Amino acid sequence: MARTFWTAGVMVTGLLVGACAANQPLVEYTTRGPMAAEMNIVRSYNANGREPGWDEKRQFEDQLEEKVFKYLREHPEIENDPRYSSFRFWRQVSIGSTKEEVRILLEEPDQRTIDPALMASLSRRHWSQVQTKAKEAWVYPLGWVLYMDDNAVVSMIRERGPWDKHDDQ
Repeated sequence: MARTFWTAGVMVTGLLVGACAANQPLVEYTTRGPMAAEMNIVRSYNANGREPGWDEKRQFEDQLEEKVFKYLREHPEIENDPRYSSFRFWRQVSIGSTKEEVRILLEEPDQRTIDPALMASLSRRHWSQVQTKAKEAWVYPLGWVLYMDDNAVVSMIRERGPWDKHDDQ
């Protein structure tokens, strides 16, 4: 009888541990960052409770294209950089993206911090990879945290949660 209770207790404990682990968000260390279009959609949902309409999307894309091409005209040296395609064609932040490029693509972050304890908390188990390079963290919707040195993105973390329906990024 005692053995039955012990076995049942072990099974229940295992189920509880499994359930808790299953509900934990996945925190990824990634080299491919958020895209301008996805941030535009999230901001529209946050502001209006809906996805942007066709006209709103077109206006956003036109304004973004103008900003991107203006930046590229002013910084022709980026054309030889590996991040060029991500910035120009994919409109996506990548390692090495400058602070100005991030602002062009994603606008201002929801939160910004230079506090090492908060930056460590945001990066979770990846802090050892981030801490030697990062001086600042910029937090964006959908779980994105971009770590910066004085000039550019040096690391990116994404916390995946229930809002993610697929694992393509």
